[in-house]
Amino acid sequence: MGKKYLLEIEENKDGSFAWSNFAPYAEPDLEQVRKEAYKDGYNAGFGKKIDASYQEGLNDAWEAARTLWNTPNRKEIFGHTTFNTVLTTLTAQETIEKIRQYEQEKDAEIKVGDEVIPHHITADSTPVIVTRKWKDDYNQDAIHTIGYDGRTNCFLEEHVKKTGRHFEIAEVLEKMREESNG
Repeated sequence: MGKKYLLEIEENKDGSFAWSNFAPYAEPDLEQVRKEAYKDGYNAGFGKKIDASYQEGLNDAWEAARTLWNTPNRKEIFGHTTFNTVLTTLTAQETIEKIRQYEQEKDAEIKVGDEVIPHHITADSTPVIVTRKWKDDYNQDAIHTIGYDGRTNCFLEEHVKKTGRHFEIAEVLEKMREESNG
């Protein structure tokens, strides 16, 4: 079998063709080509993931800074009252984690207007709406509720679970109290 050559041909301005390069042909190292293509593809894909993760981290840090700056509850959330003290005492990760913990606890707290299900009665209990929170004679957290059928009841908070629904009845109840007292 004869030798192989690479021949590069260029088109001239007049439309004719001429040889521009003539060199012996060498078989490409297919394993090396495969490795380089894999590396290029991996770096391109991984680079996008790193960029997206970096951007997400920046967004989280910026949102934490906004919360830190705007919140009146710094002591409750971060354990410190001033912006500068939190900034110099906690890392970005600690600040973000404290905000997440605070929001989870706030979401877990039962409020007037929350729909709850009494779970100590039966598994298929009907949801009720919280109308009042109070402490019972044993200083336990208790709630008054009203059902969709108009019936009222009292439960210990530990005997109900939130459904995630909330109704804006607190303002109505407050207005009723003011009008009856005033």
